[in-house]
Amino acid sequence: MNNIYKTLVIISLFLSIAISANGQLNRPANLDKIQFTMLPPVFQNGLMSPTVVEENFRIMLRDGAEMDATKFYPSEPNPYLPDGYPCVIMVHGYGDRKETLAQFASAQANYGYVVYTYSVRGQGNSTGLSNLMSEVEADDLIEFVNYIKADTVGLDTTKILIMGGSQGGTIPYIAALRGMNVAAIISSVTSPEFATSWIENGSVKMSYLWTISYTPDTARYNPLVTAMEKWVYQTGTKNDKWDSLAHWMPIGRNFSNQVQNLNVPILLENSWQDYFFNASGNIRSLTKLNGKPHRAYFGAVIGHGGDVSEPENVWHMNYFNEWFYEYIWKIPQGFESRPRYNFAYTSFPKTNGQWSFVHDSSEVFPPAGITDYKLHFNIFNTLLPINSFFNFLKVSFKNNVTNGYTLQNAVYDEFKGTNFTNKFKVDKELFTSPKLAKDVKMVGTPKITLRYESTANLCQYNFQMFEVTPDGKQYFVSRLNYTDRGYYANTVKTATFEGQSRAHIFKKNSRIRIVATNLDKVIEDTTFLNSNPYVLPVMTNATNTIYLKGSYIEMPLLLGPANNPVIFEEENQTQVADNFSLSQNYPNPFNPVTSISFTLPAGFNGAVSLKIFDITGREVSNLVNSTLSQGTYSFQWDASRYSSGVYFYQLTAGNSFRDIKKMILVK
Repeated sequence: MNNIYKTLVIISLFLSIAISANGQLNRPANLDKIQFTMLPPVFQNGLMSPTVVEENFRIMLRDGAEMDATKFYPSEPNPYLPDGYPCVIMVHGYGDRKETLAQFASAQANYGYVVYTYSVRGQGNSTGLSNLMSEVEADDLIEFVNYIKADTVGLDTTKILIMGGSQGGTIPYIAALRGMNVAAIISSVTSPEFATSWIENGSVKMSYLWTISYTPDTARYNPLVTAMEKWVYQTGTKNDKWDSLAHWMPIGRNFSNQVQNLNVPILLENSWQDYFFNASGNIRSLTKLNGKPHRAYFGAVIGHGGDVSEPENVWHMNYFNEWFYEYIWKIPQGFESRPRYNFAYTSFPKTNGQWSFVHDSSEVFPPAGITDYKLHFNIFNTLLPINSFFNFLKVSFKNNVTNGYTLQNAVYDEFKGTNFTNKFKVDKELFTSPKLAKDVKMVGTPKITLRYESTANLCQYNFQMFEVTPDGKQYFVSRLNYTDRGYYANTVKTATFEGQSRAHIFKKNSRIRIVATNLDKVIEDTTFLNSNPYVLPVMTNATNTIYLKGSYIEMPLLLGPANNPVIFEEENQTQVADNFSLSQNYPNPFNPVTSISFTLPAGFNGAVSLKIFDITGREVSNLVNSTLSQGTYSFQWDASRYSSGVYFYQLTAGNSFRDIKKMILVK
């Protein structure tokens, strides 16, 4: 029976990006594939089917388009199945074709199923024009299901299951909401809000541009989808077409307002690291499925760039098998007594650049006990649970683009090389928390409330979330992107927006870091995006300002039964643990001279700085900037040249210690 758990890896997920000689974007091939799991074999005395018959055929659809399809089925009937074999329909990802699934479909048919595959309209050898994963393609599938239900040769029409990922998971979901009647669906890496997820918070994802930029040998679009590619390149120009894109993209594609009408049992799953669709869309829809037969998983799902986890893969295979036994073979799996939702946290260690996963489950999702924990962007580039003191405190990063350098230029340059780096300057601001006093679990969708101002009428704020380990290395966790396309220059505004959903365990003694930048690229993206950013940047010169007071990130943290809001080490705890100490200045208040002392632990020998800042965060003095060894040091600051007020002094020692204290100058 070990063959039940064999997995077929379908071609590589990603081919490198290239630019053709005529300057057109060659979108990567095979980007939208997922890995299928072999379903359990039909009970037939343990024997596999002797041979599988492959039968190609075509169906004329309602509008004259032809669907190219293939049927795989056992050559002999099964005496234990008088009503015929159960049926599986496999739907491919976008820009793919039925031939990619042929080997897997044949292998599944050998397990005792009738298996159908077909090329979605405008793809493969099917005719018609693609409307990009919409109600049009869903109605095609409904026609296909009705067609095969009339195919009485060896087929049990009460036992039809449809499975697929991305396009292959989206179309069956929409079709079921439009009246398609099948036994069950397995829908991977998609979302009831997938259309707006591609252009979330005003920001256009690179994966969306790729999907609407296929050459005709791969995908053939209708005029509306063809226009969308032009609209993307025009966003931010004098012929801005953002309003057209935002209006037309969701129509006939988003279906979150119909989910409550679902009557087909559905198994949903999303990858936390999906470069196409945010898992938040499915998470939000779960309450609408109350009372409907459904289960869901969020975590390690192969497809759209997600990390691979062998333990999660093994669990997945059993997960699929149980679904099949319950709804095709009508063998109860005890779902009513088990948590409906399964998920997995990413966590250290990382192996070959990929996270480990820690499996968990819950009867509700997100799990009960979540606290939206606020971390404020604060003075000295800190990330603290307390708000900043003054309205005027701010930081800025620039969007510096050479006049005449366009988004299309940057896309064709693949956001790399001398031409790009000379004409687009990347800028960023970092905010880092204190050390964590314990392991902290985040699960759900982070969001940012941002108080901001820009010198341009179009501004973009990209926020990247990292875990920083005690040795100072940072590892990417999640991101939040926001582009204000209705902004008026030099206006102070406040906006709240959600980021990419994630479950992650931040480890004790690590720090949380948020990076604000004008170009959302991290080293972890390169396996999937190559040199391209997650969202397309704004190509307008601007200084983008973040006002510290009123700007914060809310992280959905599972703080445990005690719901203890203290997650960071107190400064004195840090000093004891590391044997560093920074003393309060003496005297304090002072006029005009004060002494500042600190201690470096035994064995320390490294870079040390002691800086003074005024209340605005401007550095006014640098008392120490040298290499020091263990010992206790004392330095005086003469503030004769400075006005009365509050000042801060910051000690930084090596890569592991930083402390800040306040002092008051009174004249």
